[in-house]
Amino acid sequence: MVDAGKAPWGLALCGGGACGYANIGVLEALYQSGMRPDCIAGSSMGAVIAGLSALGHSPSTIRRVARSLGPLDVAKLSTRPLRKGLHGGLLEQRFSHLEPLIGGARIGDCEIPFVCVAGRVREPIRWERLLLPGFVDDLRENVTLHVFGPDVRMLDALRASTAVPVVFSPVVIGGEQFIDLVHFGAVPARSLREAHDPSVVVASYTQPRFDQIEVWLPDPIRTFLAAGLEETHRDLRASDVTIRPDLPASMLRFDLAIEFAAAGHAATSARLPELKALLR
Repeated sequence: MVDAGKAPWGLALCGGGACGYANIGVLEALYQSGMRPDCIAGSSMGAVIAGLSALGHSPSTIRRVARSLGPLDVAKLSTRPLRKGLHGGLLEQRFSHLEPLIGGARIGDCEIPFVCVAGRVREPIRWERLLLPGFVDDLRENVTLHVFGPDVRMLDALRASTAVPVVFSPVVIGGEQFIDLVHFGAVPARSLREAHDPSVVVASYTQPRFDQIEVWLPDPIRTFLAAGLEETHRDLRASDVTIRPDLPASMLRFDLAIEFAAAGHAATSARLPELKALLR
């Protein structure tokens, strides 16, 4: 329900592996200031945190879950790793820590309208061709952005949105394969606008940075990263305010959840006067 006299606004939460835990602090700072979004979207780790919030779980509950997790709590070695090449993935996701909070809920059951995005895969991705010319063009043709409908189970949608290519096996929903969009759809601001048309969109940007190592990477990988960054910039331009926590490039440091959350809280607190002015 939109408060009288307040512009309806939406929150788009970015991914970034463990860096996405900064979104917990983003939510905490907003909620402590009495700012609850009218709709919310998420990609990858941002989808997990946005989804839990959309179901009505408090930021403190989400923080408690994140604090208890280690690498072995979120993944296990696949029983048949790489059975379909790199596309098949090395690991399988473990969502047992989220099942008590989500149960059998579907996207349409959320208290706050929720947009969850993932990449729909037409054909198995030939990741071994990453270093060959034309890979990015082939990837764009083969993977399309997908927004899950209200009847999709939350757990299935979140698994799909966090199925990082090569690391995890693709998730099958309704006979179709889905993967994490990674940096080709890390900030779902455009999807949120298309779905709910809020007057104001606030986005977090928690993707790890590769500035210090990019100069040493092969040209095809730099092309791949640049193409993803281009997509990210398109999404950021669709937001009215972008919250950028000061994060190290530690997307695998799940043990730093509390530090990342603190960075998200600090970055959001610094933008609160601007946000409140926009929402009057």
